[in-house]
Amino acid sequence: MMKIIVLILSILPFLYSKNIDLEIENKKLIQEIDKLEKIVKKQEILLKTKENDKKNHIYYAQECEEESAFPKLMMKNEYQKRSFDENEIITFEASAFRLKTDSIIYDAIDGKDIDMWESRTSFTSNTMSNGWIKISGYFVDRKWKKAQKEMWVKSVQTIKREQ
Repeated sequence: MMKIIVLILSILPFLYSKNIDLEIENKKLIQEIDKLEKIVKKQEILLKTKENDKKNHIYYAQECEEESAFPKLMMKNEYQKRSFDENEIITFEASAFRLKTDSIIYDAIDGKDIDMWESRTSFTSNTMSNGWIKISGYFVDRKWKKAQKEMWVKSVQTIKREQ
């Protein structure tokens, strides 16, 4: 009897470890089956798509080699975007502008900062160049005053006021 108990006790750990190994192997196989099922679903979708293409008879148009009989259309000059030289100064009819944010005022394009103006400050200009607006005058107590020195502000910080 003692021999049987010893024999059972010696076999039990072996059987238990085999059971754990089988559980791990089972989990791996289940994961592999899931991967394969996903691949099969993708392949079925591709097959259905190809079958639908054949049923719908999709034809691709060939590119026309002839030159168009219609003349090439051009936009009116006033609506075309003009490319400007980097340092080209553009003049326009004087307009009122307002600062969107507190802004630094410069003595030249990419020059030294000479002043700081608060947002919503109004000024006038008739000149711009490469993202900069020249200040020709500004308002003090609702009265316009001509600028005594050259002043520039970045155009992204301004809003053109409607007349």
